[in-house]
Amino acid sequence: MKPKSVAAIVVSYNRRALLQECIEALLAQTQTVDAIFVIDNGSSDGSREYLDAVKANQDTVFVVLAESNTGGAGGFATGITTAFSKGFDWYWLMDDDAEPMPDALEKLMASEDAARTEVVAMCGSVFGIDKRLQYWHQGTFDSRMRLVTPMPELHTNASFQTDYMSFVGACIRHDAIQRVGFPAREYFVWNDDVEYTARLSRIGELRCVTASHMMHKDGENRDLVQRPHSIREWMETRRMPAATQWKHACGLRNYVDMVFRHRGPAPLWAASLFARRLARVLVFGDRRVSVIALYLRYFVQAVGRRQFETVLPADWKRSLGDS
Repeated sequence: MKPKSVAAIVVSYNRRALLQECIEALLAQTQTVDAIFVIDNGSSDGSREYLDAVKANQDTVFVVLAESNTGGAGGFATGITTAFSKGFDWYWLMDDDAEPMPDALEKLMASEDAARTEVVAMCGSVFGIDKRLQYWHQGTFDSRMRLVTPMPELHTNASFQTDYMSFVGACIRHDAIQRVGFPAREYFVWNDDVEYTARLSRIGELRCVTASHMMHKDGENRDLVQRPHSIREWMETRRMPAATQWKHACGLRNYVDMVFRHRGPAPLWAASLFARRLARVLVFGDRRVSVIALYLRYFVQAVGRRQFETVLPADWKRSLGDS
């Protein structure tokens, strides 16, 4: 039987060293990746010069240069659209801070799940730089569409079913994309992968193939809960600095929109969610008017009263007066 063709899609922005490690890992796979599509979101750190050099030596590497930063959501939407038009069997998605282990693709494609047509997407187990499993990359939804991470014992199975998966190693079948379309590029960052794979789960199975391993180098392990030993430590863990709120507000907007798409509008629930977040900002945040205005702006967008318009991180930094 002819091996299935696989295109890798990598989204990158100003992380040249990580991008290089990711591409080198893709080129070194024990099962050849048929094509690598790199979406550069307007990098200015030498990434583009590096990609020019790679293209000159690798005829399977294709680069799409965005004029500006379109976020992870825009990058993956562009990458999937571009690769899909070339017609591969599977599309393997990752950010530049992901590094697939040498046999990661081979393990995915050799799995029983890859042979079952009812499986529309697969992923592998994801480890942090501390070599601990990052469970939050897959999970299920509860009755209120809250995200529930899988129990650790599921990773002792050859594979398990999930309702969503992150774009750190999601591998999606061609005909599934044909049926559900492309990711929501307007999300910019956060929850675009959850929304898209939730869409996929409506038409077939999503499976995590645990023998396939991916390293995620974001330096954060959200599954490790550090219990504070004092009130001061507890307060420190709850801090919400203004500089990070462009991303958190964006993620909340996207989550509400996702729930509306999949379960129907619930404006009172959304108002309650935003109110609780604002209360936390007032207690633990920098209490800037600009932060409150940002959440109110995104609430109006989340409930469908305005079109999505994302404040870019560089613009947010300037608005705070940071150099």
